[in-house]
Amino acid sequence: MKKIVCMTMAALLGVSLFALSSCGEKQDGGKEDSPVSVQVVAPDGAPALALAKMLSSESDGVTSYSVVDSSTIATYVNGKKDTVDLCILPVNAAAKILGDGETYQMIGSVTHGNLFLLSSRYSETITSENISSLAGKTVGVVNLANVPGLIFKSILTDYGISYNDLGNEGVISETSVNLKAIEGTDVGAMSEIDYYVAPEPAASTKVGALKAKNGLDFVGNLQTLYGGDEGYVQAVLVGKKDFIQAYPDYIEKFTSLLTENAAWIRSASAETVVQAISSHATEGMTLTFNAKNLNADVIAHCGIRFVATKDCKEETLAILEKFMAIDASSAKTVGDAFFYCPEK
Repeated sequence: MKKIVCMTMAALLGVSLFALSSCGEKQDGGKEDSPVSVQVVAPDGAPALALAKMLSSESDGVTSYSVVDSSTIATYVNGKKDTVDLCILPVNAAAKILGDGETYQMIGSVTHGNLFLLSSRYSETITSENISSLAGKTVGVVNLANVPGLIFKSILTDYGISYNDLGNEGVISETSVNLKAIEGTDVGAMSEIDYYVAPEPAASTKVGALKAKNGLDFVGNLQTLYGGDEGYVQAVLVGKKDFIQAYPDYIEKFTSLLTENAAWIRSASAETVVQAISSHATEGMTLTFNAKNLNADVIAHCGIRFVATKDCKEETLAILEKFMAIDASSAKTVGDAFFYCPEK
């Protein structure tokens, strides 16, 4: 009888241990002890802003942060380098590399768009009401083959507007939006371009340098055009699956800091934010932000806020589907195992 009671108590104790779940699926292995060390990596740019408060603080003795060149971020989670515990990367890259949910899971979104339309030729703001006026115009897109181009193409598609990739031949369509791949240095400097799609802080930097000279100014917000004030899932935080399972309390505290960061960066000085990022940057790397090009408007334009996966899962699935409809190789379909959604 004693043996039966003991077995029953043990079973109840096992059930009461903290468990985690992917949206709708339970996982076992939750523990209460804290990690000895944690490696967190983010690419330069808006994703680094999402960590700025933590980067500015004294170390907790456990967590180490690194800000790296955006072109190398995938190597920190795909085994080409020592994989890290937590990492921020573009949502489509996360889906392509980690979408099966076997080694990493998405904890939440941290940036929600930093793309804007600029023009020195037209001053009317492009909205959902008049976006069709872009037909026949030429739009230069910084990084056309990646997220900026995918976002702009998905917006045009949603509004039923066709687009024409100019490519090498450069045949202009009178009925479609003509898209031309450009570099950041080309913004505001090409006579054949009617509009530019550029990210922050490059957009504000160019407007600041050229507005008086040739009238270059902001004439559209891609986040608003995509679907309102909330923007879209752009960069996401992922974590090693076994790390998440072992240290749920750490994950909860970390995401709380991400939430606090959104308000902190709006009140901190540009110098403080830049110093925080540069102090954790790869040696010799030229950072996207500096004290001259970072200000309150730029920060507001970067869509920095943390949204837990349970609250942005459907939005994430939707944007990945849009990307793949434009370019099948740009992302991958992800399963429930990719999404981390704690029960509590």
